[in-house]
Amino acid sequence: MADTLAGMRKSAGIALLATRMNFRSHLVHPGEVLLANIGALVQAVSGAAVFMLALSASDGIHGWTLAEWAALTGFTTVARALWNTVFFGTLDIPDMVRSGELDHYLVRPANPLMLILFSKVDTDVWIEIAVGTGMLGVALHVGGAELSGPVLLFIPLALAGSALVFAAMHLAVTALSFWLRQDAMLSMLIWRLDTFAQLPMSFYPKWLMTVFSTVVPFAFVGYFPCLYILGRTDSPFVWLLPLAGPLLFLPAVLLWRSGIDRYSSTGS
Repeated sequence: MADTLAGMRKSAGIALLATRMNFRSHLVHPGEVLLANIGALVQAVSGAAVFMLALSASDGIHGWTLAEWAALTGFTTVARALWNTVFFGTLDIPDMVRSGELDHYLVRPANPLMLILFSKVDTDVWIEIAVGTGMLGVALHVGGAELSGPVLLFIPLALAGSALVFAAMHLAVTALSFWLRQDAMLSMLIWRLDTFAQLPMSFYPKWLMTVFSTVVPFAFVGYFPCLYILGRTDSPFVWLLPLAGPLLFLPAVLLWRSGIDRYSSTGS
């Protein structure tokens, strides 16, 4: 037990050091960081504007008002940006497996998954977090949502859990590269599917709602948490939703470990 704790402390220390070095390397070129954030801002604002203009043409779609849709979009934007802040490096796993670059992480005296998770930082996520938070706050205010103490406590817990749901899905998909030996298209597949989480599940047919509630759990990213935040449900079971992320992330890690056990280097 003591050895395990010591190993975890060592890995955490290396992860923090790697993150600090990554930020410093980006800040060497502050102009690039600024342009990346401006680009992310334009993309986020233009996408949200088109989306909201389309919704404003009606009083609501599938029982959701414009303000409620904006709150859902803001919430999932922040959750996805939080995932992108820490777990961005997992997108490179398929390329590492195919090229043999994974060898570099396996021979280092620290947990290889921890090293990969903190091998990169995406510096343009900050604008996404700011835009998403602003959209969520304004939408809740305009929509007249009751921001009670429990709701304010629930929001950060749910965001952390939702970020881990994103992380679990991406890690599980990219870990399949140990068997499939495919390139980054595996990462892009789930990356593109992320947008499904920004729509209310009531928008989809029942069979797809079932898929998004079980096999590909996008419903746990934003839809289920927002039902409580928007006052659409007062079920006490919503407090179990933040646990969905850790519970889904565990089997994803086990799948990763299983892939590592069967990994054979390309020798390159």
